[in-house]
Amino acid sequence: MPMWRHDPTDSGLANRSPTMTPNLLWILPALALLPCGWFASAWYYKRKIRALKGQINAVRQTAAEHANQARRQVGQLQAELAARPPLHSAERAGRAGTAASAAAAVEARRAVVEKVVPDHSSAAPSIHRNGGFADTQVMERPNRP
Repeated sequence: MPMWRHDPTDSGLANRSPTMTPNLLWILPALALLPCGWFASAWYYKRKIRALKGQINAVRQTAAEHANQARRQVGQLQAELAARPPLHSAERAGRAGTAASAAAAVEARRAVVEKVVPDHSSAAPSIHRNGGFADTQVMERPNRP
C-alpha cells in the first residue's frame, strides 16, 4: 500500500494521546507569569506615583515660599508708604497741573485729527472676511475703489 494514500474513514483520533501535557506546558507558565506581571506593574507605577508626589510637594513648597516673599514685599512697600511724609498742597497742585496739561495735549491732538478727517470713525481701516472663507485668506477693506 502506498504511503501517500489517505484513508477517509480514519479520523486520526485513535493516534492522539488523551493527556493534557502539551497544554499544561503553556498554561502553567502563563499562570505563573500573570501575578509576576501584575506585581511588577504595581511596583513600577507605585514608584512613578511616589516621584510625582515628590514633585507636587516641591512645587507646593516653592509656591508657598513665593507667596510669603510677596507678602513680605507688600508689607515693606506699605511700611515705606506709611513712613513717607504727606505731599504738600503745592506739590499736589503741580501734579494735578501736569495731569491737566497731558489731558489738554490729548484734546489738541484730537482736534487736529478732527480738522484733517472730520468723520474719523469711517476712516478707520475696517477689515472683513472675504465671503466667509478661512482665516488664511487675504483680508481686504470692504470699501475699495
